[in-house]
Amino acid sequence: MENEKTLKNLPEPVQHYIEHLERMRQDFVANLSHELRTPLTVIQGYLETLLKQENENTPERQKVFSQMYQHSNRMLGIIEDLLLLSSLDRESHPSVEQENIHIKAMLDMLLLEAISISGDKRHEITLDAKEGLWLSGSEHELKSLFSNIIINAIKYTPPLGHIHIEWFCNENDQAVFQVTDTGIGIAKKHIPRLTERFYRVDKARSSIDGGTGLGLAIANHVLLRHQAELHITSELDRGSCFSCVFPQKRTVLSQQYKK
Repeated sequence: MENEKTLKNLPEPVQHYIEHLERMRQDFVANLSHELRTPLTVIQGYLETLLKQENENTPERQKVFSQMYQHSNRMLGIIEDLLLLSSLDRESHPSVEQENIHIKAMLDMLLLEAISISGDKRHEITLDAKEGLWLSGSEHELKSLFSNIIINAIKYTPPLGHIHIEWFCNENDQAVFQVTDTGIGIAKKHIPRLTERFYRVDKARSSIDGGTGLGLAIANHVLLRHQAELHITSELDRGSCFSCVFPQKRTVLSQQYKK
């Protein structure tokens, strides 16, 4: 929002030039991501075939193929994130989709995915979602938003830690999606920059955990398109809380809903 205000204060020819450069950047990222996705998908297909040939592979070769597949899968994840972010960039205006979405049903599915992703870390992941609290917006975008925030909590919460997911209506009749974890926490100086693309609090740690550095940037775009706000509180070695607050006009209450 601050960048938009600054742009409007510039001379009109400069504004047009900057907007032209931004469109070129968006086109470049989108086209490059599309071009990279196809050959990488082919490579993954061959690696999957090689991994299935257990009788023909030595343990050493199996380990190499497994690592290659994991890293190619990570690269594909980065490409998919870039494509999604590019799409959201092009549609930076408020989402025109006004579908009423059953958020609890969506979160029930995301909970199962989160438990699977947690895997050997064996996090205690709990969900408290209000049944009759629906939301008006884009189902695809909101699923991406919620998933990115939940996965972020899983990545930075040590094994056996607790992650609590909530969906409720606050005292101002605003719908709130909230994820609280007992993770490693974030220093206050980093919090304002968390939604920047590729921003990493700790490069070494992010490399180990395999993050793309785009998840929260995508989440921020989706929130802007739904006129919502992201609030982050955190304490080092104590955990973090990410809250997405949606405007009252997007909140849909069923007759059965009770606070």
